[in-house]
Amino acid sequence: MAKPKRSITRDSVFRQTGDTSTPRQGMQKPEPQMRQTAVWLSDDETEWLDSRLQEIKRGGWRGVTRSAFIRALIRASMEQQIEVEGISGEAELTDRLIPHS
Repeated sequence: MAKPKRSITRDSVFRQTGDTSTPRQGMQKPEPQMRQTAVWLSDDETEWLDSRLQEIKRGGWRGVTRSAFIRALIRASMEQQIEVEGISGEAELTDRLIPHS
């Protein structure tokens, strides 16, 4: 069976060199290197996390993941420059992370 004839072909304004890859257009933002890590959560914490994800999905972002949400929480905390020196436990850390007016 013969291949169908293509009636429209795309012209390239770039001279072909040894590199046959498609030229990149626009500015490319480098992807940060990701690493997988385990996070242990209680049932209450998991339910809270999943309920926030459901709210986000109802708002339109259907592909939101737990990982994306957790990364966003970490980035937001990184921006706040919270002093963590001298903290002796999880309860104290939680208290330090809560914004106080």
